[in-house]
Amino acid sequence: MFQALSAKVRTAALTGTVTAENDPNHLLGRPGEYTSKVTFSDSWVQASQVTGADPGAVERGGAVELFAGASDARARAEYLRGIAKSSPALDEYDYVHGSVLVRVSRYLTPKQAAQYEAAAAGLG
Repeated sequence: MFQALSAKVRTAALTGTVTAENDPNHLLGRPGEYTSKVTFSDSWVQASQVTGADPGAVERGGAVELFAGASDARARAEYLRGIAKSSPALDEYDYVHGSVLVRVSRYLTPKQAAQYEAAAAGLG
C-alpha cells in the first residue's frame, strides 16, 4: 500500500513497519485496531520541526494503518481527532478511505497534505 501512496507523493519515504514487538501504541492486531501499519517521513517536513521526535512519529511524515473494516478505520480517526482537540500539539491530517487510514504530519501545509488525501483515495 505504501508503494502506491509514495508513487503519487514523491516526498514520502518509508521509515518502518510496525510489528507487535515495536508498536509504541500496542494496538497491532488487537480487536478493532489496525492489522498492519507502516510509518514514513516526508522531505517537506523540516528536521528542525521534529527534533527529538521518535523515528516513526507521524509528525515526521505520517503513517498508513490498515484495519479489518471501514468502521474500525473511521473509529480510529475519530479517536485521534478527539485527542487533538484536547492537545493541539497532537493535531494531524487524517484521511480514511475504506479500511485504510492515512495519517499525515501537521507540519505539512494544507496543499501538501491534499496530495496525500488524493493518493489515499486510491488505497481503500
